[in-house]
Amino acid sequence: MSEIMKKEAEKFGFEYEKHGRKLVWHDEFDKDSIDFDKWNFRRTMGGKDRIYDNSEKHARIEDGHLLMQVYGTDDPEHPWSLSEGFTTSDTMLFTYGYLEIKARPPFRHGAWPSFWMQSATPFRTVPWFSEVDIYEIFSSENKVVANIHKWGEGQHTSLDGVENASDRAYFFEDFENLNNEYHIYGFEWDEKYMYFYVDGEMYIKFDITEEGCQVPNNVLPGVQCFHDPHFIIFNDEIFTPNGGWVVPGWSLVDEDPLPIDYCIDYVRLYQKEGERLILKDEIAKKTAESK
Repeated sequence: MSEIMKKEAEKFGFEYEKHGRKLVWHDEFDKDSIDFDKWNFRRTMGGKDRIYDNSEKHARIEDGHLLMQVYGTDDPEHPWSLSEGFTTSDTMLFTYGYLEIKARPPFRHGAWPSFWMQSATPFRTVPWFSEVDIYEIFSSENKVVANIHKWGEGQHTSLDGVENASDRAYFFEDFENLNNEYHIYGFEWDEKYMYFYVDGEMYIKFDITEEGCQVPNNVLPGVQCFHDPHFIIFNDEIFTPNGGWVVPGWSLVDEDPLPIDYCIDYVRLYQKEGERLILKDEIAKKTAESK
């Protein structure tokens, strides 16, 4: 595996080693179409006023990038169409490592793009699961927001960060051309912390140890869910009047131009010895055993 990954890094001209780890999994989106040995679609968000369509109209490989797009429709009850979540839920899970993407998400009114992770059901060791929002863009022209959550048993809580807990956002100073720019978004995860980066700058970290994790009101106690295997998710979602989360002033209006584009240049995962990588065959076996 290591020699294969090293040769692939050399082929594409990027670092084989990063953050003290070595490349173990990646997609450069260099093929003619989506590699479904690495990705699958999954309903991860929702709303009553949109159509989910996983055709190439909404998610495809174009010019060496993954391009996801939201379109308008002629259906008055469902005026928007988009793809479901683009995920590795059936193909790749991991615990700990350094995950990096180069992307051009939409920074504009009504847009809700995200790069996030969720703990994988067949491999979860507690009844609830974790959600790690590496970034979300909440109808904003200049910032991304990081967060981590617990869900389950009819309860939910967000966790406080160790640093900059009052503001989990990274603000771009020069944002006038942001919708035409690619930036590098990184996520580092080990036994003690989750770190979040933009263009190499770490702007927030969360303590995920029993001693340091700050769980409001002790909801869903313990931190084990943040150490279970997770899968990657990308959403090119939107805020709409009948969406799953409606916030005044954020929903799309007729004046908002369509389509809404979300472009991803690459996804790369680096790990060191002892960090866990679970691939398609093992996922399928565990899923079958759990039924």
